Amino acid sequence: MKLKQIKLLSLQIPLCMPIKHYLAEHTYSENLVVKVVADSGVVGFGEGIARQYVTGEVMESSLRFLQDHLIPELNGFHFSGPPDLIEALGELFTEENRAQAPAACCALELAILDAAGKTWGQSVAQMLGRGDQPLIYSAVIPMMSHPSFHRLLHLIRDMEMSYVKIKVGNERDTEILSLAREILGPKVDIRVDANGAWSSEEAGKRIAAMMAYGISAVEQPVPKKDLQGLRRVSEQVDIPIVADESLCLERDAEKLASLNACQVFNLRLSKCGGILAAIRLYEIGRKKAIAAQLGCQVGETGILSAAGRQLAVNRKFLYLEGSYSSYLLKNDIVNEPVEFGPGGVARPLAGHGLGVSVNEETLQRLAVMYEEIRL
Repeated sequence: MKLKQIKLLSLQIPLCMPIKHYLAEHTYSENLVVKVVADSGVVGFGEGIARQYVTGEVMESSLRFLQDHLIPELNGFHFSGPPDLIEALGELFTEENRAQAPAACCALELAILDAAGKTWGQSVAQMLGRGDQPLIYSAVIPMMSHPSFHRLLHLIRDMEMSYVKIKVGNERDTEILSLAREILGPKVDIRVDANGAWSSEEAGKRIAAMMAYGISAVEQPVPKKDLQGLRRVSEQVDIPIVADESLCLERDAEKLASLNACQVFNLRLSKCGGILAAIRLYEIGRKKAIAAQLGCQVGETGILSAAGRQLAVNRKFLYLEGSYSSYLLKNDIVNEPVEFGPGGVARPLAGHGLGVSVNEETLQRLAVMYEEIRL
């Protein structure tokens, strides 16, 4: 397989409701989509979502890095099969490249994997070697008004979700946890995500107060650069601490593991720079007995949701997040619904590549910028 054309698109997609947590509030999603065309005419799509407050990347820097660095390196690339492709992608999406533009790396990698899977008649999960893990997704509740929170809790209860993550980091934390436990009942697994809202000293007190409501884990209690503070919190509490904003690259994973700073890695494909990078982080954690959670970015379309699904069946995760596009986006760009059903249960995606097809009419309608590049 050889690539002959690449198209870059910047999308703006309105959300069905504002999504708020301690670090940001979103009313629309800004998504980078990459379309690749192989010499056979096979097309592949990938997606990335930049998060400046996590990785320093914005849409403009994503596009520039693709144009100036990544795409020129694809000239002359020829892939004969999955092992050859995976090795070549590892050489292209180095840790240094992913440090500069992880969403750009993710979008291009997924597009190439999608096209390759369609070319060779395999799903991405099959190309990675395995694919039999069960899929049970979590509900994630952002910061919101009391009436909206109350309605969403009832919807989650009616859907019989087993796992729920709640965004925390303000004076209402114990109030909302009390209400969540009252409505959801004692058996639902409830964990919280502070998005770096607290100092390590404050985190210990906050978590102690939350323990009365049976929380199962705490994600990113301290700012992302405070690894020593994260370690102190991990030593103070008896439930797992999840590293998210603190974990983007292999160097971060190695440092967190050496400090015993957390018990769980949160792997978001766009944050980490793609599926192959997420697997490397997963393996670093596994060797140190650190579990993994598959996270996601707010506003993912079915492309990133499908990519998450391909990874989710391929490795064992403590919690799964994602497949929210039909719940959060006013418009999705894929034809197949990539969502979970009652209980958060989802099925592996049938089909080759990522397992979804893109509605190019909707894609063009949502695009605010596009550029075609011939190789």
